[in-house]
Amino acid sequence: MTCRIFLRLGIVILLGTLCSSRLAYAQSQSCSEIAPPSRAPVQKTKITIISVEFEGETPLSDALRARLVEDIEHSEFWITPEEPDSSWVSQALNPLREAIRSRGYFRTNVEGTPYLVRAEAKEKHYALRVTIDRGPQYRLGNLRFASATEGPLVITDASLRQQIHLHEGDLFDVSKIRDGLEAIGRLYGSKGYIDATSEPDTTIDESGSRIDLLIKVDESKPYRISKIEVLGLGPAAQKYLRVPQETGDVFNSILWQGFFKNNGPHLPADASPDKNLRMQRNVGNATLVITFDFRPCPQTHVLEQ
Repeated sequence: MTCRIFLRLGIVILLGTLCSSRLAYAQSQSCSEIAPPSRAPVQKTKITIISVEFEGETPLSDALRARLVEDIEHSEFWITPEEPDSSWVSQALNPLREAIRSRGYFRTNVEGTPYLVRAEAKEKHYALRVTIDRGPQYRLGNLRFASATEGPLVITDASLRQQIHLHEGDLFDVSKIRDGLEAIGRLYGSKGYIDATSEPDTTIDESGSRIDLLIKVDESKPYRISKIEVLGLGPAAQKYLRVPQETGDVFNSILWQGFFKNNGPHLPADASPDKNLRMQRNVGNATLVITFDFRPCPQTHVLEQ
């Protein structure tokens, strides 16, 4: 299920694009095409951060700041000759941004200035100075759910609220909202709505330091299973195979996530969803054909979770 995230009112997009329990339908290459053509290896330069210093105050505790600094200094970053030397800075600062935004600082701005300390043939060592403009701290205001189209939602408001672990007056935690949207995606996927999308819309009350959140859900329609087939397994193995649903059932993405684990003893040792699962969707009649292909050269479509 694809969850498209947009923040309106000119606010910088912070929640990103989320995908949960969704189906990707890109067909894999045949066995003869798996080996890519030989190419000259790309020469990359390793970036090592030897120190992180903060300019001014931060909204983080000393213990948390120390832990985040340690994580940044132990991270690995690489750049190609085509990339500017500072292209890694934004990625390095992501843990700091996430930690600050989880504390209600929705509009925080974290900037980093790198200072080259030592350059070697394949590695550059930097010190990183960090400046934080945390902005105001916000709390969650009114949380509502609505259909993006006419008509009521098939999932109750109470069930949708249970997926987001925030209540009115709590600090506006972007990470909890992200987790909640993913949970909503899984909930809809369990009911066959694999095309459903969720779009949060925010309204900021600057005087009250509160953010109202409206989540619009475009449910589309539920998919049913039109066919389940298993290729490349002998009769004995198929006899003991446990399939969580039958033809005609409304597709439940959660039930199928444990298929390979639950049937491990009866499958090839290297069996995996990436390699052996194909799911073909017919949008017109909202049906799915589920194929487990264990032949030597399966053509697969990936089930993303």
